[in-house]
Amino acid sequence: MRAKRALFLLFFTVFLTFSDTHSSVNDEAILSEDFPIKLSAYGFFDNLAQQQPKIGVLPYNLITVLFSDYADKDRFVYVPSAKKAHYVEDSVFDFPVGTALIKTFSYNQRINDSDVVKELIETRLLLRKIDRWETLTYVWNEEQTEAYLKIGGKTVNTRFTDSAGKNKTVRYRVPNKNQCKECHASGDGIVPIGPKPRNLDKDFDYPDQRMNQLVKWSQMNIIDDYPQNVQPVADFTDPSKDIEARARAYLAINCGHCHSPKGSASSTGLYLNYGEKRPKQLGILKPPVAAGRGSGGLKYSVVPGDPDASILLFRMISDDPAIMMPESGRSIIHQEAVALIYDWIEKMGGETR
Repeated sequence: MRAKRALFLLFFTVFLTFSDTHSSVNDEAILSEDFPIKLSAYGFFDNLAQQQPKIGVLPYNLITVLFSDYADKDRFVYVPSAKKAHYVEDSVFDFPVGTALIKTFSYNQRINDSDVVKELIETRLLLRKIDRWETLTYVWNEEQTEAYLKIGGKTVNTRFTDSAGKNKTVRYRVPNKNQCKECHASGDGIVPIGPKPRNLDKDFDYPDQRMNQLVKWSQMNIIDDYPQNVQPVADFTDPSKDIEARARAYLAINCGHCHSPKGSASSTGLYLNYGEKRPKQLGILKPPVAAGRGSGGLKYSVVPGDPDASILLFRMISDDPAIMMPESGRSIIHQEAVALIYDWIEKMGGETR
C-alpha cells in the first residue's frame, strides 16, 4: 500500500511539474510528508515579507470573518494547474489534491500620523494531501524575513493600533497542531472552514480590477461551477443589514464549525452552523448539557429578551480560559460582536411577546 501511494505521489508530482506553466509554486513541498521548515520553501510569494503572491496564487477575503484578537488576515488560494475545485451544497468547495489555503495573521501599529508598521505574526497553511487535509503553522521571525514551522505553537506579546487609534497590547497565541484540529475537525477528518460560496460572494480589489470573487475564481479555473443564485451571508459589521442575518453570520463563522452535528462540540446539542433552523438547537431556552463554571449559574443558552441571562453571551464576554468561547483563538473580548449578540437576543423578546 505504501509503495502504491509513493508511486502515485511521484507520478502526480511529475505531472504537476510539467503541466504547470503559470506558476513556480513548489507542488512537491505541498504534497511532501516531510514538512518544510521554512515558509519560503513552498514558493507561494514573489515577495515573502510583503505577501505579494505569485501568479496562480490568488488573494481572497470572506464577507464575515473569524475573530482572532483583532488580528488582520491576508488569505490566498492555490489550486494546481489543470485541477479544479467542485461545488458542494452548503459546504466548502471540494478542493483537489495539491491545493493550498494560505492565511497570514498580522497587526498594524501606527507610529505617527503618516507611518504604520505591519507586523507579520504567523502564516497558517491547509494543504490538500492525497488522503487528507494537513494543518501547518509558520511563525515569523523578528526580522520579518521568514516564517518557521512551529508544531507546538507559540505565544507572541505584541501591540496593535485599534480602530479608535489607540495602541493596545495583546498576548497573541499561535495554536499548536491539536488546537488547529479543534476548529477544523469534521467527523474523523480535517476540513477548511471559510471558502464556501456564500462566504465568497463579494467584490474584491484585484491588482488589475475589482470584481466578484466567485466570478474571478471561475475565470481562473479554480472552481468548476457554482449556483448563480448564491445567497451571501451578511457582513456582521454592516448595520444596514438585518440583525438576525448579521448575528447568524457571525456565530456561523466563529462558532458553527465546532457547534455543528459533525463538529468537535456536537455533543452539546447547541448548533450554530449557518443552516440550523431549529430554535432549541440554536440555544433558545436550551439548558446546557453539563452544568459548571461555563454556565455561570444560568439556566439557558439563549433567553429571548434577556441577554444577561443567556449563557451564550456570558461565555463571549468572559476572558477566563475555563469559561470563554471560543475557547481557542482569542485572549481578549470581541467588543463589537458582544454588542451585536446582546442586541440580537434583546430583540428576540419583542418578537416572542
